[in-house]
Amino acid sequence: MQAGTSRFMKYQDIIKKPPEESKGMTRWWWYGCAVTEKEIDRELRFMKEAGLGGVEVQILYPLHRDDPEKGIENVPYFSPRFFELVGYAARRCREMGLRFDFTPGSSWPYGGPPISEEFAMQSALPYQLDIMGPCRYSHDFTTQFTGSVAAASLGKMEGCAMRPETARDVTAAFTDKYLFNWPWGAQMQPVDIPEGRHKLTVFVVNRYRQPVLKPCPNADGLVMDHCSAAAFDRFFEQMVEPLTERLGDNLGSLFCDSIECDGHNWSGALLEEFKKRRGYLLEPYIYALWGDMGEITGDIRYDYFRTMSDLTIENFFARFTDWSRARGLAARIQAHGTWGDILKAYACADIPEGETFGEHDKLECNTIHRRLASSSGHLYGKKIISNESFTWLKVPRFTETLEDLKAAVDAVFLDGMNMIVNHGYAYSPPEADPHGWPFYASCNINHTAGWWPLYHHLGHYIQSCCAMLRLGEPVSNIGIYLPQADVWAEGMLSDLHLAMKLEERIGRASADRINKAGYWFDYLNDEGICALGKAAADGLHIGSNCYRTILLLQCGRLPLETALQLERFVKAGGTLIADGIPSRSCGLIEGKTDHEKVKQIMARLFGGDCGKGRVFLTENKENALLELLRREITPDVTVEKNEQVGFVHRRDGKNDLYFFANVSREPADTSLVFHQLSARFEALDAESGEILPVQELSEKDGLLTVRLKFAPMQSIFLVFGPEIGKPEVKTLPQPVKEMEITGWTLAANGVTLPESETPRLWSEAEALQWYSGAGSYQAEFSWDGSAKRAELALETLHCTASVYVNGIFCGDIWKRPFRLDIAKALRPGKNKLQLEVRSTIINAMLSPEIAAAETEEAPLLDVWPYFGETINKHLRERWFNWREREYFKEPQPAGLTGKVMLLIYQ
Repeated sequence: MQAGTSRFMKYQDIIKKPPEESKGMTRWWWYGCAVTEKEIDRELRFMKEAGLGGVEVQILYPLHRDDPEKGIENVPYFSPRFFELVGYAARRCREMGLRFDFTPGSSWPYGGPPISEEFAMQSALPYQLDIMGPCRYSHDFTTQFTGSVAAASLGKMEGCAMRPETARDVTAAFTDKYLFNWPWGAQMQPVDIPEGRHKLTVFVVNRYRQPVLKPCPNADGLVMDHCSAAAFDRFFEQMVEPLTERLGDNLGSLFCDSIECDGHNWSGALLEEFKKRRGYLLEPYIYALWGDMGEITGDIRYDYFRTMSDLTIENFFARFTDWSRARGLAARIQAHGTWGDILKAYACADIPEGETFGEHDKLECNTIHRRLASSSGHLYGKKIISNESFTWLKVPRFTETLEDLKAAVDAVFLDGMNMIVNHGYAYSPPEADPHGWPFYASCNINHTAGWWPLYHHLGHYIQSCCAMLRLGEPVSNIGIYLPQADVWAEGMLSDLHLAMKLEERIGRASADRINKAGYWFDYLNDEGICALGKAAADGLHIGSNCYRTILLLQCGRLPLETALQLERFVKAGGTLIADGIPSRSCGLIEGKTDHEKVKQIMARLFGGDCGKGRVFLTENKENALLELLRREITPDVTVEKNEQVGFVHRRDGKNDLYFFANVSREPADTSLVFHQLSARFEALDAESGEILPVQELSEKDGLLTVRLKFAPMQSIFLVFGPEIGKPEVKTLPQPVKEMEITGWTLAANGVTLPESETPRLWSEAEALQWYSGAGSYQAEFSWDGSAKRAELALETLHCTASVYVNGIFCGDIWKRPFRLDIAKALRPGKNKLQLEVRSTIINAMLSPEIAAAETEEAPLLDVWPYFGETINKHLRERWFNWREREYFKEPQPAGLTGKVMLLIYQ
């Protein structure tokens, strides 16, 4: 065997027999911790058989009252029984070769009983009063707001803006108002007001704090202050350390879910830390966080958000990982939702994790939840970048198929991620309702799903692709600078969702157009460009990547360091493209000297002083930018059918590895144009590892053009390398004969439909209208010849089909193009074909039977939780949170319909 062939075969081997550690995982919801050892074992076996590699346990709200007859006992968080059950599950995972991760606390965000008001997240509300001077002003605020005064300022107004030079801190004028010996409110002691119209601004930290969203019994409490080291230590010492000590080596990593801290715009340490880090007092200028103070408004807002960012990254994200590593654990973190430097926050994790939220079973660059996470991983050298997958994938729920999940997974891979965590698996014992205890916000990916027996196909595909996409290093020549400073400078006091605001500013459609035009990009932050980056003749080197082109989109502000590094990048030979020229620096103190310096640097660059590099100014971030890119910048690869087929590129030693996926339900006959790559490559089917031919191949003027015919939902790896030969070029074979199979019967749920020419939908039988499960279609046909390949082709399949010919299992059909080779089972003469078709569970969930079973608990109970509303509020969103019955008034198509053909190939 030649060395090149041997090296190429390793990729085939990885696809066919991928390593265990690349298997997907699943979030595993335990409701009220009402679980048993027996059911833990049963569900872990289901997961193992399905090809999952581990679990992430998240313990949530109770769904049922205690019921000894059904074996339901809600277990209080951190009770002795709680530790028994969690310890048992962790131990069994280790024995079964499964990974065991855990979400500290109960549900999200982090918080619970140890978090008293002192350690809870804070929300500041601005109150304003207009005062006409001159006067001596005082006011009794008792009962006019609820909370404590964090800061107060007073300043003279000129039009709608406050004059900065008149602003002063009057926080000390506020004192407690007593009712007998009890503090009952706040009052403002007399303050002299000069002549003119003034505005009093009072920032009040609200007394009412956000509780943990959906906790299990004994885990309810306030959400912790994500900017406070003391709050972090309190939570981890009391709600995490006892768990990690008991689980020991059975615990793989700790997980932090998305940051959903509604109103977390303040922290007890903010004012002190602001002065220390920014070099001035915030108190006189707090009006700028809510109103206009002229030219300095943006600088103060930037300083405020930068301080909040520093605090949350240092005291939560980085502290989380340091704490975990000190105990031999990994930290897997979702950073979306934070106000902090988003790439830096993700980078604090050992495994940064994004999320697929909504109907993303299509080809689209997802900035807000995915590309930011993968960009951080690439910049900061993270080998594994995870994704919480399938959250709200289909609305209404229960309609998702394995094909939908595969499309969603491919979209995740194409955004640069290489670990899948299902969202998810709901604990559902046999005693549960007919179709388990589904989670309100997810796909139903557990043993109660109709297609679950076939999930192992998707499981293996995920395992293979993740293994391949962890090889080598990511390749991207384009960087898009995040206009984070502008978002901060323009943002008012808030718990800013930075990822969302960045996507809005750059433009979801703009990012998607750039990506689909062949310019696979990473997002860059200031630390990536300055601290991690090194400007060289071939581009800006950050980690393993070299960014030859950097885009500044909707960017009006740059820190001086970043502006200087961009100047070095351009003069060394890089290309800078902007849709506007930045003209300001960042921050109040720095701005006094740096605004003008940044303006001068940009003026030099955009005025033509580019050294060896190039600078372009485009009219807009839409079509004009795309035209400029196509004219001046060489794409990585140009995909003709780029609305269907996407790509991601990695480099494994001397080999270039491309993953292409047709994320559509239609075939894609497309050309792929590569730049500066030779025709030494092979194409591998991403599911089977089979070597595929290409349909056309040409090399001209430094361009390599490859034509491939992608089947619907097909994924292909192209591996280029100096020791790999040229691929086989041939057209795909066409059938020499087509034969329709007719005369079908259907048996399902004790009902048999009479023979029909073509298969019939289940809803044609009144007794099957609301049925979800499996049905058997049967037909006979005559076969009088031989064939190299005989494909069974189904016109319309509404979920999955397992195919048997003459009693021989031939395989499963679980996605388009709904074809399967059955040649091995054919025999001369009469043949019997049986299709075991499975459905989704939507019709059962819509059925009158289920509707009748939806009954709430009585207001008062004689067993825990004693108050029925504790359960009822969760029951209401459990099955039909998104009102499935309002979407669908009739049963949905289930089963098989249309023509069934036999396609003969010679």
